Amino acid sequence: MMLHCRQQDCLTVNELGPARAAEPVYIDCEPIKEGDIIVPPKDAASVSIDNLRIKKIIIVDKKPNPFKNGFWDVDIKFVFEYVLIFREADGDIIVCIKANSLFNKKVTLFGSVGPEVTTGTDLFKHMLSHSDASTFNAAEPFVWVEAKAVALAADIRYNHCHKPEDPRRPKDVAVTIGLFTIIQLFRIVNLKVESRGFSIPRECEGHDPTNPCDFFDRLDFPMDIFAPPQRPEFLAGINGSIPRRKHTEDVVS
Repeated sequence: MMLHCRQQDCLTVNELGPARAAEPVYIDCEPIKEGDIIVPPKDAASVSIDNLRIKKIIIVDKKPNPFKNGFWDVDIKFVFEYVLIFREADGDIIVCIKANSLFNKKVTLFGSVGPEVTTGTDLFKHMLSHSDASTFNAAEPFVWVEAKAVALAADIRYNHCHKPEDPRRPKDVAVTIGLFTIIQLFRIVNLKVESRGFSIPRECEGHDPTNPCDFFDRLDFPMDIFAPPQRPEFLAGINGSIPRRKHTEDVVS
């Protein structure tokens, strides 16, 4: 059994926070450690985002909803990784920095209730690299997340507290990411499915070449070509074609 939902989120600096360094780097001869907020170069006039990918999806927590029986609260963390490209006013590249952002998402889905039994299988042991992945609690549903991220924008933010005679100093980088997500809760259940055996394709039917005149004679006369429909007929979607009559009913002029 499976329950799922889809969501479309436009993530701004309010949800992501400022961009952070994904690896140690030097900017304007100043060291920035992994995880630190990226301070743009002083000469940077613009920034763009490239090579965005979802590096990791982490199921942080999964627990029954305290108010709705059979529903489960799922906390998910997305780790985005991308490259920030800083440019001077003339467009020359100053530096490219690998960066990342985090986003936490919480959804509530119906996952039903399961028995308090322990199940063993080698399916998940082959799928995962954990030594204890062969045993799981059947009382909880499994979580499956699919996601696609799209880079929308990147902007340099500046400090507002500065003297009027001093140039503005860049503070950090705000990125905007579009996120498409499908979240599923599923359980492994025993089902009895009727089988009718293997499906054997039927033979392909042969088609004789169509006589163009026979094909043409079977077409409805396109009256709407010669008499465009009036407004009421057009809005009503009425076709102006005249059905083909039998030869015995044809009018001879």
